[in-house]
Amino acid sequence: MAKFQIQQVSSTVNWTGKKVLGLHTGTINVANGYIEMTEDKITGGEVEIDMTSIVITDMEDKTARQEFFEHLLNDDFFSVHKFKTSILTIDRANKLQGNKYKIEGTLTIKDITHPINFFATVEVFTDTLHSLGEIVVDRTLYNIRYGSGKFISNLGDKLIYDEFVLQFKVVAQKSISLL
Repeated sequence: MAKFQIQQVSSTVNWTGKKVLGLHTGTINVANGYIEMTEDKITGGEVEIDMTSIVITDMEDKTARQEFFEHLLNDDFFSVHKFKTSILTIDRANKLQGNKYKIEGTLTIKDITHPINFFATVEVFTDTLHSLGEIVVDRTLYNIRYGSGKFISNLGDKLIYDEFVLQFKVVAQKSISLL
């Protein structure tokens, strides 16, 4: 078994949240993590996301961007003052075709954990692992209900879609080989 330590500086996570009249985009940092592999199979892992690192990339107006940023940090959304990290735990992965995997695990946001699965490509070049993928998250499962049509009626053009998307690029360096 090999353990690959995620390189925070080389790894990126981009987020997109959509609403009736548009969308917002940004980035968030990987704080720590690893991926375990046996031969060419993913056998486990964990990715810790630094919720304090949220950046909004689509708004030029500094005042509006700051107001939205503070809104994302407060209890309507991620309660970052209480929950500074979110955790993706990889329980298993099924290799599909080529370098494509279906990855299954759990996602914890605001101390609420739910099963999640997603697709990613994973390639290992000597001692470096590269992975690209996309995770679709239903925010309402994590008690993020602001602007959700599931919980508030007659929102009209103020409706915010319940799912947000995380697109990631993970670079990890082999750190341990275990037999």
